[in-house]
Amino acid sequence: MHVTETNRLEIRTFESSDVKALMPILADPDVMEYSSKGPLSKAQTAAFVDGCIRSYDEFGYGQWAVIEKPSGRLIGYCGLSRTTIDGCDEVEIGYRLAKDRWGMGLATEAARAALDYGFAVCNLESVVAIVAPDHTASVHILEKLGFSSLTETHYAGWDVRLYRICKKE
Repeated sequence: MHVTETNRLEIRTFESSDVKALMPILADPDVMEYSSKGPLSKAQTAAFVDGCIRSYDEFGYGQWAVIEKPSGRLIGYCGLSRTTIDGCDEVEIGYRLAKDRWGMGLATEAARAALDYGFAVCNLESVVAIVAPDHTASVHILEKLGFSSLTETHYAGWDVRLYRICKKE
């Protein structure tokens, strides 16, 4: 199901059939360098997609498939997930793109569309981002989107920085 789009991207719900296209992306050690789970197997990728589908039903949002319009190729995911950090329930933005699509502004474009959807359609008041401090590319994306750095904390075995953006911003 279509969720939203940008000039270059379609963002839609995942389907079970997407596992085959998503698997090489989530199995890439470079793509998953800053993931607490590391590179994923086919079974782990299938479980990820199943979890996304359950999240749509439960919350009305989740991580969504990012499709490059010109090629129709699935190039990664971007979206919103429920998480608990420092004892607080939050909605977190996340994104992962195929390495051959890095440096083109696509992650920023997808994340902006996901935030717009979260604020306008899901009526979220704020969204957080949880990032390793040395993940400079992701920090740059968050700064371009208007996130503010809040604090350093520990999450899923990592030292991280917590960022937030509010609907009114």
